Amino acid sequence: MPNWTKQQILFALRESGTTVAAIAERAEISRFTIYGALEQPYPKVANLISEALGKKPHDIWPDLYNKKGTRRGLLSRERAA
Repeated sequence: MPNWTKQQILFALRESGTTVAAIAERAEISRFTIYGALEQPYPKVANLISEALGKKPHDIWPDLYNKKGTRRGLLSRERAA
């Protein structure tokens, strides 16, 4: 299953009764930070978006997460040592 598109995420947010501006205001960040996260990976904002939609980040961006729900391509503590 591919990642959701920017348009799908924005539509889902509107359908759930919220907006990028509302999420940004609650998190005290710029709405442009959230729009940027729709273009490239930004885990903190991905969590905000997924919480607003009642989903897990790996449901929205399956290409970025493994089956356990952890980010792909990140060094684990064991590998980094």
